[in-house]
Amino acid sequence: MCITVETIGECLGKPVVDPYGRRLGFLVSFYSDVDGRVKSIEVNIGDFEYREIPVDRVKVSPEGIVVIPEYEYEAVIVENRLKNIKGRLASLEELYSKKEIATHVYESLKKKLEEELAVVKAKSKEVKDALRRRLHEIEDQVAEVERSMGALKTSYLAGEISEKPYLTALDIMKKSLETLLREKDNVKKHIDKIESLEALPLAPAIGLQQAAGTQPAKTTPQSQSTQPMNVVVVE
Repeated sequence: MCITVETIGECLGKPVVDPYGRRLGFLVSFYSDVDGRVKSIEVNIGDFEYREIPVDRVKVSPEGIVVIPEYEYEAVIVENRLKNIKGRLASLEELYSKKEIATHVYESLKKKLEEELAVVKAKSKEVKDALRRRLHEIEDQVAEVERSMGALKTSYLAGEISEKPYLTALDIMKKSLETLLREKDNVKKHIDKIESLEALPLAPAIGLQQAAGTQPAKTTPQSQSTQPMNVVVVE
């Protein structure tokens, strides 16, 4: 693992990719604290750009060093915080409804949790905006790839290019399109998950059951018959 100065040397010069396998560049340097913990890495992108990336967004895999996109990293943080705060609020309401916690403790804890929830909701809005911006960027890129594929196929069918370079170029664009569509699906899942967690109710039973992925048992009301009761007279 490229976490400490002692091990980071083994990662220098290795390729850096995103979670979808697209190469971003190469690891060329790092920044560490006095305790030897690596705080961030420096990535050479496209031979002319250098970018510092926090180590929290870095993972090591057999394929190389993986850098998590900032929008995805922030989305996961917001999702976890929303889930934890909503779960704690639901648990607090459950305890209070059963009179297992003092009123002053309940009010103090609830106020603190609600303040934290307000902060997370504000951050959630920023993250969703970033996710939607990335979604629009992906859609534009998909449209560009599809336009390029259309132009290439037209030239090939018109006999302007030979089969071998045509198939090579077409394969490159097909892989790019598949990667973009996978990323698009992932971005939409993050948006849906955040909105689902935001809408999670805080009622004790409902909140806890939904957080656990279960549904409360439904009760069937007793039917009230409007028909007269049959009376049997025994003589």
